[in-house]
Amino acid sequence: MKITLVMASDEEGGLEKHVLELAAGLSQAHEVSLIAHQKYQSQVESSVNFVAFDMSGSRYNPWTKYLLKKTIVGTEPQVLHAHASKTAKLLQGMIAGFDFPCVVTIHGVKKKIDSYLAFDHIICVSKRLAQIVGQPEKLSVVYNGISLNMPAQSFVKNRKFIAIGRLNEVKGFDLLLAAWRNISHQLTIVGDGEEREKLEQLIQDYQLADRVHLYGYSGNIHPLITDHEALIVSSLREGGPYTLAESLLLQRPVLGTDVGMMAEFIPVEFLCEPNNIEALQRVIQNYLDVAAPEASFKQAYALAQEQLTFTKMIDHTVQVYQSLLSA
Repeated sequence: MKITLVMASDEEGGLEKHVLELAAGLSQAHEVSLIAHQKYQSQVESSVNFVAFDMSGSRYNPWTKYLLKKTIVGTEPQVLHAHASKTAKLLQGMIAGFDFPCVVTIHGVKKKIDSYLAFDHIICVSKRLAQIVGQPEKLSVVYNGISLNMPAQSFVKNRKFIAIGRLNEVKGFDLLLAAWRNISHQLTIVGDGEEREKLEQLIQDYQLADRVHLYGYSGNIHPLITDHEALIVSSLREGGPYTLAESLLLQRPVLGTDVGMMAEFIPVEFLCEPNNIEALQRVIQNYLDVAAPEASFKQAYALAQEQLTFTKMIDHTVQVYQSLLSA
């Protein structure tokens, strides 16, 4: 099968990680082209035909759209697969002129969904997103799957906790620090970003320096996850998050805000509404009060093995393509 993936983003996060890994995974059995910003070329597997295209300008630029359409057609796809809102808006007006099926993955919904509805099929990365979008007749849920670079380790109740993500407002680390004022255990926040100085100041203001550590960026988070007892998610909104899949596959509990696909895997007593310091603190305390917390997550671990592996993600994505080609 000849598959062309298109990604307009030029950032570094879960979306970009997903598309690069999806391209690599699909290319093991299919002919895959990836149209994306030049900056990703060094991260693309040699088995993928990488086509550099800068889509960082206005999504309404007619010249950009003309060149993009020409580039897509030049890859001769049997299936086109776009990712996220900017790409969807760029392609929205072209789809009717293509003679191959067009798929879009929604990684998160902020505003209108009109551009997504122009596609032949929609993939959502969680059931929550699917419910927001509606359109069940042209929609599939495919979770972001991951590959582990190490086996799961035995659970250790060491009272060390980890939070992972870019240090920006949407990750809610400022709320997590506020909630941690009444928690006496160790917290490691892994990631870097524009809010680092703000978070450093909050650690001082809240007198948390003895138990909260800003680790910085890590390209190898799996050993870090297993060194800690549990992952805490404090995000205001999420598509996944990826770290949920990684932690559950490594058999580490996850607790925190009810965003993305959290509610589809995590017991309700370990979830709280986003953007609520008191609720987040309460959920953390709920977890701390459980004598054997790992027992509460056995079903989540099993479900993660069924749904959140990289192999499952590739298989489910290919099934979507095949269903469109056989329609």
